[in-house]
Order: sequence, then C-alpha cells, then structure tokens
Amino acid sequence: MKENKPSVLVLGTFHMSEYEELHSHKRQEEMEELINQVVKFKPTKIAVEMVADMNDSLNIKYKQYRFGNYNLEMNEIYQVGFRIATRFAHEQLYAVDWMGKADLSYVEMEKWLNENQPELYKEIFEGLYFPEFTTNKSVLDYYRELNEPTWLNQLHKVYLNMSRIGDFDNYIGMEWLSWWYKRNLIIYSNLTRLVSSEDDRILLIVGSSHSSIITKFLEESEAFKIENPLDYLF
Repeated sequence: MKENKPSVLVLGTFHMSEYEELHSHKRQEEMEELINQVVKFKPTKIAVEMVADMNDSLNIKYKQYRFGNYNLEMNEIYQVGFRIATRFAHEQLYAVDWMGKADLSYVEMEKWLNENQPELYKEIFEGLYFPEFTTNKSVLDYYRELNEPTWLNQLHKVYLNMSRIGDFDNYIGMEWLSWWYKRNLIIYSNLTRLVSSEDDRILLIVGSSHSSIITKFLEESEAFKIENPLDYLF
C-alpha cells in the first residue's frame, strides 16, 4: 500500500445564493474568518461544484478577480473558492461536477414514496435534522455543523435507503438514485484527474449533501489521504 498519498479535504458547504444577508459587512467579516481557518490546509489545487464544461468561464472570472475586475457574486465557489485560491496565488480552479438528466426527478420520487409507501417514507425521513443558518450563528459555526460526521452519516443513510423505494421490477428510488450516484462518482473521478504529485493537497468545495458519499469513494479507493474538515474549522 502506498504510504505517501495526495491529500483531499472535502469541505461541505451551503448554497450562498439563497442568503442575501451574506452581503452585509458583518457576514463578510465572518466569511474572512472562515477563510482564515480553511487556508490552514494549504491546498495546492481547489475543486468546485461546477460542471466541468464550465471550467473555462470559471477561470475567466477568477482571472478577472485576481486583477481586481470582478466583484464576487454570492456563491460559495466565488466567496470561498476564489478567496482561498488567491491567498496561494493559484493560477486556476477546477470545475469537477456533472449534471446530466435523471430518469425521475427527486420531487417525483419523494411524491411517489409518500403516496405509495408511507411507512417507508416515515422511516427514511422522520427525525432527520437539517442544520439551519440563523442570525445568531456565524458562517464558521454553520460550516462546523455542515461538516459534523454524525449528521453527514445520517444524511448518507437517507440516500442509501432510497434504493428501497418501489418494488421488484419497479425501482422507483433507483430511477433518481442512479443519477445521484453517477454524479458523485464523476466528481470523484474528476478529482483523481487533478493529481499530478503525491504532494498534492486538493480542496473540494461541495454541497454538504455530497460530502459523505464522495468521502467514502475517496476512502475506499485507498488512493488518497482524507483530511477531516473539522480539524481546520476549529
């Protein structure tokens, strides 16, 4: 087994475009507080949740930002990714996501489950807690919650149990779940393409719902050293 492996830090995030208040001076100071923690990882490359086909346009914006010609949009890719990348004078960031099209949407799958398997619906979703971003919670505090292993494992269990939705020859859950797994496997696959040295330290900034499954792919490949995000958030 290889002893020296490239390191990966999967940083679970929330989608900032939904929170207009993040433009405030107070929240922007909190954003810098988060950045000051994450930079301790010292990434050599930064990967983000944007479809790979958008890589060129992503880096056009990044180049504009480095030269002071772009005001950061309210998106974690720019607010977090661009700021960290400039701290280390990175030449570029890497778009690693894929979307494609699912055979069944998540909303359609959940509706079918609620109408046809209410007991399973209750079993899967009852008691599931989603951390919320509140006025008395800092950006850093929220990131700590979104990267807490116990919660991430509960979320992963929900996705896995979606495979039980439906019946023999009627795999309703799998019609959406196969797309979800394919998407995350492609993200993992694209991450592996970024490695050029065993000294690489790759930071992946991705929605926290992806964190556990991608981390498991990385762990089970035994090709990477996996860093705990909480080690850099406290």
